[in-house]
Amino acid sequence: MAIRRRDFLKTIGGASLTGGLLGYPAAVVAMNSETPDQAFSFADDKVPMNAANLCPRPSAISKAVARYSAELDVDMSGANRSRIMALKDEARDGIATQLGVSGEEIAIVRNTSEANNIVVQGMSLDSGDEVLLWDQNHPSNRVSWAVRAKRTDCAIREISIPSDINTIDEVVDVFVNAIGKRTKVVSFTHISNITGFRLPARELCAAIRRKNSGIHIHMDGAQTWGSRDVNLTDIGCDSFSGSAHKWFMGPREVGILFVGEASQSRIWPGVVSIPWGSEADPSVSGARKFEALGQRDDAAIAGLAETVKFHASMTPAGVERRATEIAGLLRAALVEIGVQFVSTANPEFTSNVIILSAPRETRGELIDNVLRDSGIILAGVNGLRLTPHIYNSAEHVERVVSAVGRSRSLLA
Repeated sequence: MAIRRRDFLKTIGGASLTGGLLGYPAAVVAMNSETPDQAFSFADDKVPMNAANLCPRPSAISKAVARYSAELDVDMSGANRSRIMALKDEARDGIATQLGVSGEEIAIVRNTSEANNIVVQGMSLDSGDEVLLWDQNHPSNRVSWAVRAKRTDCAIREISIPSDINTIDEVVDVFVNAIGKRTKVVSFTHISNITGFRLPARELCAAIRRKNSGIHIHMDGAQTWGSRDVNLTDIGCDSFSGSAHKWFMGPREVGILFVGEASQSRIWPGVVSIPWGSEADPSVSGARKFEALGQRDDAAIAGLAETVKFHASMTPAGVERRATEIAGLLRAALVEIGVQFVSTANPEFTSNVIILSAPRETRGELIDNVLRDSGIILAGVNGLRLTPHIYNSAEHVERVVSAVGRSRSLLA
């Protein structure tokens, strides 16, 4: 199987990732070359291709987190702690700019699951109010609602998208036709971690608004933030969650929750601690009331600010372009060897989450075989899941596809 690396690099090259070299020149140059993995520390026989679960951090980010942690251990004075903690607002403003919203609408929390649950448990709902869910939501955006329903007697309804659906309008109609008079919330995962199906978020939000402008729309962006160039104002959701440890390639146990200004009063925080203030009404402004979680890992949050700069140097559009190209190269190579997909082939709904059909009982052996034969780390989620990101190269694609081909007897 011949993969034309030069053609691939020519497609993703040029100006897309070359801007803003200050701060991470070596990493950005590596990302725009045949060896993007050189900006990271993973070994050649342990190459991650499981971004849907956990991404490596660029070496520059890992070093920044370690440096901030060491600086805190050396000097825990108020002045030094304030200097490092001030980077939280720097990160907040940078993230807000990249997502097309205000810094007052961004809370820095611990991960997507926590962000989802702040919305789930904090949303003001009455008995009988309905929450409409996609049945491919992550458990933190699905099971959490079921737990909430047991406590407050709200109604949960799930919808499915037929596997043979062809158009964006058809997907939108599935959601809109399910909305009833009691529907107060529509909560969906933008990109499914179990099929890779990408919902048409902007069209979906617009159609829901036309049907009932009072519905709160929450979007789980765990597979979105850091892989796609997202403008939340353009999409039109009321809240959005994300984890830095996935596609954003940042510190672990750091995440975000966006809550639009108009929706902030509708959601109660689940934890009230430092830096909420000393009264029942918060002394912090905007979405900061959702991050009053007490002592945090300040070095990790400071590292988030460094990660924001890293993305800014490449631009979110440049990252999406590179990520989409490497996923497209992988998908085409897998099609070439004739394997069966769980993921859709419709470009309207594809993503970087690519899943092959594989029986549950063979998935562990498949993963072991592929790692042994190619040095590539995959996951066994609803089949054999391959989720490449910008640190993966054309060579990695060639290695993993060859290894999958050698173990094709274990596929469905």
